[in-house]
Amino acid sequence: MNCGWAGTIQQFLKLNLNKFIHHLQLHVYGERTPETNVKRLKRESQILAWEDTFYKLKKIFQQYQMLDGSLIFEYNILRGSGRRPDVILLLNGYVIVIECKSYNKISQSEFIQTSLYVRDLQYYHSEIHRSNTQVIGVLFLTNYKNNQLYSIPKHQIYGATVNSFPVLIEKILKKPLKTFTMLQFLNGVYEPSPSMLEAARSIFNNEPLPNIRAIASSNFNQVQQTIYQIIKLAQETNTHHLILVSGEPGAGKTYLGLNIAHNTKNAVYLSGNGPLVDVLQDTLHNETFVQGLYGYKMDYLVKGIIPHEKIIIFDEAQRAWDARKVDQSLRRKNIPPKNLSEPDIIIKIATTNKPWSVTIGLIGEGQEIYSGEEGGLKLWNTAIVDRNIIVHTKHHNSLFTNASQYKTHNYLHLDCSFRAHAALNYYSIVNSLLDEKFDLTRELVQNLAKDRYSLFVTRDLEQAKSVARGLYQDDVKTVGVICASGADRQKEIPVLPMNRRYEKPSKIVQYFNYPESAFYCKKLNYAATEFHTQGLELDMTIVHWDDDLYINNGKWCGQHFQRGVENKLQIKMNAYRVILTRGRDGTIIYIPPKPILDETWRMLTDYIGISVL
Repeated sequence: MNCGWAGTIQQFLKLNLNKFIHHLQLHVYGERTPETNVKRLKRESQILAWEDTFYKLKKIFQQYQMLDGSLIFEYNILRGSGRRPDVILLLNGYVIVIECKSYNKISQSEFIQTSLYVRDLQYYHSEIHRSNTQVIGVLFLTNYKNNQLYSIPKHQIYGATVNSFPVLIEKILKKPLKTFTMLQFLNGVYEPSPSMLEAARSIFNNEPLPNIRAIASSNFNQVQQTIYQIIKLAQETNTHHLILVSGEPGAGKTYLGLNIAHNTKNAVYLSGNGPLVDVLQDTLHNETFVQGLYGYKMDYLVKGIIPHEKIIIFDEAQRAWDARKVDQSLRRKNIPPKNLSEPDIIIKIATTNKPWSVTIGLIGEGQEIYSGEEGGLKLWNTAIVDRNIIVHTKHHNSLFTNASQYKTHNYLHLDCSFRAHAALNYYSIVNSLLDEKFDLTRELVQNLAKDRYSLFVTRDLEQAKSVARGLYQDDVKTVGVICASGADRQKEIPVLPMNRRYEKPSKIVQYFNYPESAFYCKKLNYAATEFHTQGLELDMTIVHWDDDLYINNGKWCGQHFQRGVENKLQIKMNAYRVILTRGRDGTIIYIPPKPILDETWRMLTDYIGISVL
């Protein structure tokens, strides 16, 4: 059974403490084995907490001798990174998640954790999802002397004590819902939204992905089928095609590209994002499924090699380098310039000596962060001149004048983000903020709590780190610090240093994949930048804002700009767009107490209404 103990309330009232503790110990710790002093003390502390919960819940339910309900202790959220809600109460058609605390000083971490349990069960438990059963979260302070049941709107949960918990029971009994049984709950399957790295691992190992609500409610499958139909058309008619697939951050563009590359013959997934390639290759223990664009194009430019793949998937196609940037990289290797952009190179590879080809460009909006990337999609129009290329997008043709044919499709734009779980408006919040639509940001932020996405702002870095550390102590979920590049030496948390020559694994791979490393994200020793994290994600992020982007008289201003870019402020804004959208469960924005940032602080807190940590 996937829990420590489960039974009716009546069975619980008759349960012996020693038997109860035995069941929970066996479930959580297994058969007793030699353990360190630290583990022994932790286990003994847990047993004391279980005993406290046992007696306090008995005291509550003894007031309801005939109450028809069930209790489940230490329920394992399968595929949930090892997390276990303390107690699940099934009553009158409701599922109540109870987190028990025997101390009274509660941190934001514990409020967030309780809210996340509610979200995870509401959205990803198959039986709760299917029956649309309501889930309620309760932070139960077992030793707090108070008779009030209080609501915590910021987290959409309740705070309760031994004296006030009956108030919640009475509220639930007055509004019965459709019956939801303990058997239904225990037989349900938990199908969480996978992280990008989890999804990549599942694809590579031919494992089915969970049938989560986000995928079911998005157009992901239709987009994928549209691409497969175009590939089939190219094969049958011996024609060359360019497909452009757009989508917001976290909408599954990378996952889509990896899926097609894995399931289609003669296909390769290319990314110019070196850190993403490094982390994916390390995660999959494979260097051919995902390839770096640099090596692929250099084989063509330097050695004249034309790779055999007929299906080329180019991630972040709008960030392709222009000819100037490509030639700069060639000159550094003492190679004569070729005057070819990256789209020129890819289209030449796709169409030279091949009867048919499909080039798939995955497009993220507003994420150009490097010099040489500002040419955008215009470079692809130049690349297809006189190449007899059929272009496919969702949007009407205003750019691809060199296409031999131009076809629009209903399903070539991914319309739903997976990264932020249920908080589908979070990306609109980030975009409206950076677009200076502050009234809209304020309106959208008001609705964020019900989506259970945690967004906070603070000027106390240590408090931000304390909350982050308290969130995922005993599971594999990740937290980390992210900042925009520029003036790295002034950051209060040092930026990941450069790799040593031939260093394996690289610093960013250690940041994501190596818990024993000093660079590991959860240790909060180092900050990653937009260059490190674009295309990747964490469960909770601390965004180290700085004086490189600030509000002055209601307008965004910047400094510490990247060299060699045309629109310096826009590139800086794009960097913040990236770092503000890396967190799956939430984002804590740290704004240092610098006078230049005071107006930014007031805008985010006093006007927009983001909660102060």
